[in-house]
Amino acid sequence: MGNLRRKLIDPFVIPLVIIGVTLALLTLIGESFLGVFTPGQEVDRIDRPELWIGIGITVGVIALMAFLATRPAGSLGPLEKEVVIGSRPFDAKPMPPVDSRVRSGEPGTINDIDAGYTLYASSGALATVRGLLPGGVDYGKRFAGFIYTEGKNGASDELWIPVEAVSAVYPATRSAFLAIKGDETEAFGWHMPPETVSRGPVRHMPAAEKVKDPTRFRQNQ
Repeated sequence: MGNLRRKLIDPFVIPLVIIGVTLALLTLIGESFLGVFTPGQEVDRIDRPELWIGIGITVGVIALMAFLATRPAGSLGPLEKEVVIGSRPFDAKPMPPVDSRVRSGEPGTINDIDAGYTLYASSGALATVRGLLPGGVDYGKRFAGFIYTEGKNGASDELWIPVEAVSAVYPATRSAFLAIKGDETEAFGWHMPPETVSRGPVRHMPAAEKVKDPTRFRQNQ
């Protein structure tokens, strides 16, 4: 249910519901104005019904907001949760730093990383290692290798992380640290498999990017 909500309900259903409610309110207000408007009458009058209906709606909205703002703490239930989509409040304290005990033991190298290691960003645990892949050219850049991982704490379900992003390895605690904050994985494209894994060229790459290195795309599509 968690994956269904994160992948379908939060990004698609909730915005559609909000758009539908907004359109319904706009239609209701518009129909209210049209219902009391009389064509042909002088418009520059203080006693126009639609003018007073508009003022009434505005005052009503202000009064409702003032009423909600003056309610005692804890009396409004879900309305007091300062979130848009998700469960983390806007004013929540930053995630706790990584436990210093994770950085114990003799430092290792990238060659020590294997399945079961935990990868940490500066914001906390990011992923669990599931395997290692050989390097290659990906989007025109050459990488020494990729770490295939399962994301955690809100990260993508699958991540292919270049080994160049690893800043420290601690075999004693089976931990490795990445030189990132923790929320850039999709911006870096790590949620997509490298070209060495996919069959043929990356189809979602724009044509302008493909022509930069046409030798990579000579095979039949």
